[in-house]
Amino acid sequence: LGRAWGALLDRCRLLYQIVFAFTESRPLDNFLLAVVVLNTGALVAQTFDSVAVRGGWFFSAMDASFLSIYLMEFALKVFVWGRVYFRNAWNILLPDFVIVFMSLVDFVLPLIQSTSSFSSGNASTVFRILRIFKGIRAIRAFRVLRTIRFLQNLQAIMSTCLQSLQSMGAIIVLMFTFLFMFAVIFREMFSVSDPDRFGSMFKTIFTLFQLLTLDDWAYIYSTSRDQAGYPYIIIFLVLYIVVEYFTFLNLFIAVLVDNFQLAIKRRMERKKDKVVQVLSCWTSWSGGSGPVLLDRKDSWSGGSGQPSGEQDNETFLQRAIQQNYSQNKFSKREVQLMTSYFRLLAAIDLQHHAFRSQGATLDRVVDTFFEVSP
Repeated sequence: LGRAWGALLDRCRLLYQIVFAFTESRPLDNFLLAVVVLNTGALVAQTFDSVAVRGGWFFSAMDASFLSIYLMEFALKVFVWGRVYFRNAWNILLPDFVIVFMSLVDFVLPLIQSTSSFSSGNASTVFRILRIFKGIRAIRAFRVLRTIRFLQNLQAIMSTCLQSLQSMGAIIVLMFTFLFMFAVIFREMFSVSDPDRFGSMFKTIFTLFQLLTLDDWAYIYSTSRDQAGYPYIIIFLVLYIVVEYFTFLNLFIAVLVDNFQLAIKRRMERKKDKVVQVLSCWTSWSGGSGPVLLDRKDSWSGGSGQPSGEQDNETFLQRAIQQNYSQNKFSKREVQLMTSYFRLLAAIDLQHHAFRSQGATLDRVVDTFFEVSP
């Protein structure tokens, strides 16, 4: 029973390793990215009435196929990572959990509604409420956001923008404070000259918000100047544009650029730390206590940038093999398989060396034959 249980655990461990390697593989990410792009194209095609009418059943089948692929990926990720999978905000909010769940609800509701068991009068009342959730179909468009997880640059941009919200919050408060202040001024001074734009507080706020894009500000000036004789409105318009557009909107860009620079710096530091960890992984085995990571100063001789004489390449490779292929990390069966694997590699290397030696000898014999022949 103990052997059977151990064999079962070994098989489960092997299955887990296979699934982990499959879910974290680059080909799977490329395939899922292609599926997302194809799904996006299908959603765009369905916006045309003629295409949606002629290929309704085809798009329904495609949507079901896409949903099944997303569910399969989600199940594999949860199987591999467990609760750790839900600790990543990208997995919960954008790409996977919420969007897949909403898509599943959108797919299941028509199936439930078409069953005969809900044909009574009470069921009609229930489904009047459920029809409200028909807007869930619009959430399918958010499947495009799944591309963020596969493209690291897009993920970095989104992360930087989200991290900048706290800094931009103060700028937004200042912008709206000045906007309401200028709204009161324009409402009191120019409601008579231009009632269509400044006749009420709501119209004034809408006009000033439109001015943030520098849209039609010259027409606003010409209307007040020509029709009511208020040419000095240009002073308030220029002052508002300078404060809101050239100052506060540029502060938005400044905050984003600064956070982007910090994000790039942090990424470069992480890359350097990874290189340092690789260079500092000189392994010291003492008394069978296991691997101990040495400091960079201890792993290099005198800071010269070269390994010490005692720690040559052969010793380094031997210690690296001991660290990465320790018997404590693998079962007895896996140790036997790896032992056979390394023996086969050594035999192949020996045969390759012998083949090259024989080839070189044959070349010398042929060269000697042609040299001595008349």
